[in-house]
Amino acid sequence: MGCKKSKQQVNYLQYNIENPTTFEDLSNEVIYELFDYLSYYDITCAFGKLNERLQHLIDTYSHYVNLQQHTKADTHIFPQFIYSLRISASYQFSFIDFSCLSSVHNLILSNLSVTSLLYIFNTLSLKNLEYIYVSSCPLHNFNKAQLGEVQTKILSLGEFKLKKCVFRMELYANIDMLPAQLYSLEYIRIGGCKNILTINSLLDRMPNLISFHVFICESLQPGVNINKYAKRNDRIHCLTNLTLRVYDLKSKDELTILFTRHCSNVKKLIIYLEPMDIYGLSFLDEKPDDPVKHLQQWVRSTISPLLPQLTNFHLRQTILREDDKPFKRRRPPYIKEIPCLFQNRSYRVSIDSHLKYLW
Repeated sequence: MGCKKSKQQVNYLQYNIENPTTFEDLSNEVIYELFDYLSYYDITCAFGKLNERLQHLIDTYSHYVNLQQHTKADTHIFPQFIYSLRISASYQFSFIDFSCLSSVHNLILSNLSVTSLLYIFNTLSLKNLEYIYVSSCPLHNFNKAQLGEVQTKILSLGEFKLKKCVFRMELYANIDMLPAQLYSLEYIRIGGCKNILTINSLLDRMPNLISFHVFICESLQPGVNINKYAKRNDRIHCLTNLTLRVYDLKSKDELTILFTRHCSNVKKLIIYLEPMDIYGLSFLDEKPDDPVKHLQQWVRSTISPLLPQLTNFHLRQTILREDDKPFKRRRPPYIKEIPCLFQNRSYRVSIDSHLKYLW
């Protein structure tokens, strides 16, 4: 038998039934919170022109606009304030007047030619930009010099408010043309940097960077003196998360340059090895000179001494099938505590299961 409700509870329930809360009863702040989860297209479809109050809230809110949701017919009603803008094709340029966009904080660009990117960054006011994502450009009509100009313009915004930058492509920016200090940048991901020296030059200009994800395309030319560049930097470093994709394991010793100059505060290090063919797994034991075979020694002799503050080290490698597509094999990683050579500490090593024989 259920508990008997008090007279006060009955009156409260009866009041709620007779006076239900409607959408109109919500405060402006709550409605703005709901808008945060919707694009401008969704908001106008659901609430546009319902009444003066809602229309005023729509007109004064800084919106997320995804041009892929729009057609030429409905773009004349674009909002005055756009917080986030997503462009995924060049034909969408005719939808909007870029010269009127002064409040954009987040910009997402994909599948655009270099010429289109140049048009955007020569037209749009970007000093308020905090986040930018640029995907790879189409291979046709690809101009490295122009792309480098675009990337230089983007990275230079680190002098203002830009905090997070993602390039899903190789870096062609002229680093010498960048401001000496890009103080606002805290996160950067780059699809490829030429070599470790390019990465070092870039990090020299980002004193407040916290997280860095990069693919190292090439090793240094034979004869380059690594010790010449591996001078310790006494500046206080903010970098705590570092993810490296290494194509050539023979160049792993070059990482000493990076570890020495910029990684005194790194707590989490992730290294992705070059993808391996699924049929190559069974031949690892037959290759005594394979660089992978010497990873344990390298971790103990290089990473442990240079990064004594490290708490997590992850070693990853993608396994490819015959068609060069990733082979999805869900296995828990092999985890081992590796003693550190200094401060009587140890750090956790998480290794893909097929590499656990190394340890």
